Amino acid sequence: MSGGTERAFGFAWAFYHEVIPLHKEQFAGWITPLPLSFFKAKRFLDAGCGIGRNSLWALEAGAASGLAFDYDERTVGVARRNLAAHPACEVRHLSVYDLVADAEFDAVFCIGVLQHLERPADAVRNLARALKPGGTLILWAYAREGNEGYLRWADPLRRLVTSRIHPVLTLALARALTTLLRLRLLLPHGDPYLALLAKRSFRHTEAMVFDQLLPHIAHYWTKDEMLALAEGLPLRVTRLTHTHGMSWTLLAEKL
Repeated sequence: MSGGTERAFGFAWAFYHEVIPLHKEQFAGWITPLPLSFFKAKRFLDAGCGIGRNSLWALEAGAASGLAFDYDERTVGVARRNLAAHPACEVRHLSVYDLVADAEFDAVFCIGVLQHLERPADAVRNLARALKPGGTLILWAYAREGNEGYLRWADPLRRLVTSRIHPVLTLALARALTTLLRLRLLLPHGDPYLALLAKRSFRHTEAMVFDQLLPHIAHYWTKDEMLALAEGLPLRVTRLTHTHGMSWTLLAEKL
């Protein structure tokens, strides 16, 4: 990441540092249709690991070993603490652009990171190189389809205001917006995504809202743009899922 995005998320992860059970359910949804058992006996790479929560679920599912990395020292410190009980997983301070691994991993996943990068195609190229032949690449990113309302009304707030002010002020605004959202969730609705949000605690919902308001860079890809990330690389896309109707999960096999 660049342009201060990694520093902004370093602030966020230092504040929202705990791993909670609902994070496991989230990760299971983001890697759909793969089951968590997919990681059993595999060596994985977690690119942009945040607090290490996704690596944790892969390890608890029986992964043999892993490498998790991020590009903010505070974030890396939190991830190391959260993964301290799993010495088979190394946590490293590293930029995805500097990743030089070559055919080392059975599975590579990059969850919620590509949309915040200035050069996502370069990142995917490095991730594909890190995979062994026959290995699986898992990418999860924001979708344009399904987020039209958000992009019309809320994203300008991020671009013009909340990504430019001090994170403490953005956090205060996120807390106020979370209060409004929680009140909305008390009203009757038939929206499956709102039903999913209702499972979250106030703090977990606040973390989600803060995550949306914070970054300097936030791409929302169309289906074709998501598929284009794998073009020209030794990858065969095996599945593209419109996850929760608001994001993309791309699975690809290394040729």
